[in-house]
Amino acid sequence: MSIFKRAILYITRKKVKSIIMLLILFGMATAVLSGISIKKATNLTKQDLSSQIANKFEVKANLGTNFDGTVPESLINKILNVNGIKSYDGMIQGAGLDFKELDYVEPKKSTIQYKDERYNNLFSVEGHVSTELDTKFVSKSLKLVEGRHIVSTDNGKVLIHKSLAEKNNLKVGDILKATKSTLDYKATSISKNEYELEIVGIFESENDESVGSKLEIPENLIISDINTLKALYSYSDGNIQYTNAVFNTSSNVEDVISQVKKISEDWSKYTIEKSEDTLLALSKTFEVLDKIINIVLIGAIIAGVLVLSLVLIFWIQGRIHETGILLSIGVSKFNIISQYIIELLIISLIAFGSSYFSSKAISQNIGNAIINQASKQAVQEVQNGFGGNNIGNDSNSSLATRTIDEIDVKVEFKELIYVYVIGSGIIIISVLLSSVSIIRLKPKEILSKMS
Repeated sequence: MSIFKRAILYITRKKVKSIIMLLILFGMATAVLSGISIKKATNLTKQDLSSQIANKFEVKANLGTNFDGTVPESLINKILNVNGIKSYDGMIQGAGLDFKELDYVEPKKSTIQYKDERYNNLFSVEGHVSTELDTKFVSKSLKLVEGRHIVSTDNGKVLIHKSLAEKNNLKVGDILKATKSTLDYKATSISKNEYELEIVGIFESENDESVGSKLEIPENLIISDINTLKALYSYSDGNIQYTNAVFNTSSNVEDVISQVKKISEDWSKYTIEKSEDTLLALSKTFEVLDKIINIVLIGAIIAGVLVLSLVLIFWIQGRIHETGILLSIGVSKFNIISQYIIELLIISLIAFGSSYFSSKAISQNIGNAIINQASKQAVQEVQNGFGGNNIGNDSNSSLATRTIDEIDVKVEFKELIYVYVIGSGIIIISVLLSSVSIIRLKPKEILSKMS
């Protein structure tokens, strides 16, 4: 009788044992396939984000030596002349406009209560050259959901948060009226007093916790164009004082930064950071994710070998009579062990194939749970790096703790190939480990055990 026929006969006759093996292999394959799919989804997400931030760097003031906290337009223009600079976004951050017709979105948890009535209509305002290049949008901390981005030629245009728009029944194309605030010392006496600002886009924030003061949370952030802030602060052409600037390069970012540092300037007043250094928690999240997923995969493989080996030890010991008979009629040990392997490989065809459907059902939830754990750990590590303090709740400060909430896990048939390869390896190793007693004993010793 051929080895394959003996294997099939054993599987069909020992139905309970075969079902037990089927369940063990099914569970092991589900864990391995889910781990592979989650790892693939993580790598794709990492590549997608890395491609968007890899060739960007930010120039901002060194607050230890630059007490104005600004970057002059003259320095920006010098940097723009460096080979490899493709585009840029300069930002002016302020709180110089009152919007008397707007109602705030109330924070879910407020850290500051404003008693001065002058804060009632004050909103945080940012002026941008190009919001499409703003790190908050590039990292998807903010996402444009309606309308368009702010561009360099805009004047009197704004983007507002979706929650603010809904609370005030606003839409793209509506006009907001604002006046210069007396609270912003940078808005001088010669500044323009009244502004009519057209809503050209609506954005939403990735983080919906709404924790912080009403002036910090992204729901109350007004993003305007650079020309509006230029008028508010009475900056003349060539003399704009930026809060920071983000540059997009067309070549290796390290090479461009080295050329920028050669510009004749007092660099002790400024710092240069790559975008991946600004998004500290995001980078750490992927590091932690790799570790967790590798542990899951390796753990699933080791657990599979151990569980399968333990079960097979008892299974093979219970077949000592069968083994002795086969040896007595001249069947080799190699042939007998090969039969055990073939039996499990036949069962695995069903078990591994079925794992596709179970992995498809659970891998997304498992992936999100791992992401949640990795994100919490990454944020904690970043905060520990800042002495355990909260970095800040506003959209710009919170970039340091920006992480990812979920990944799009897709289980595909082609990944079953890895499961069959890995699973087959586990089966062979487990059978060999469990068959040590047969390999070690001589045929006469096995036959004596039968009695």
